[in-house]
Amino acid sequence: MTLDPEFSKQTTDLILQTLELYKKSGASPRVGEIWNCEKIGDFLCGFFVGEMVGSALSAFQVVHQREPTADEHLEIIELVESHSKEIKEFFAKFN
Repeated sequence: MTLDPEFSKQTTDLILQTLELYKKSGASPRVGEIWNCEKIGDFLCGFFVGEMVGSALSAFQVVHQREPTADEHLEIIELVESHSKEIKEFFAKFN
């Protein structure tokens, strides 16, 4: 593990807090129409995962004043993936 424990904790907190916000707010009823997607839940799940990875990578750059190494990038992705069950279960409700 190459990420420092405090960064990992903050990233995990970000993932969980953002998922809770999504659970409270739901999704726009126009998602399927605007983005021309059949499975809205799959689209939103991919959007959420990309948002979390991108936010964590940006935070890493701010905190460490550098780009993450390949291993650090993979660890950030793994932090998001470690919540895949809960993320998929929530967004599947929109399919």
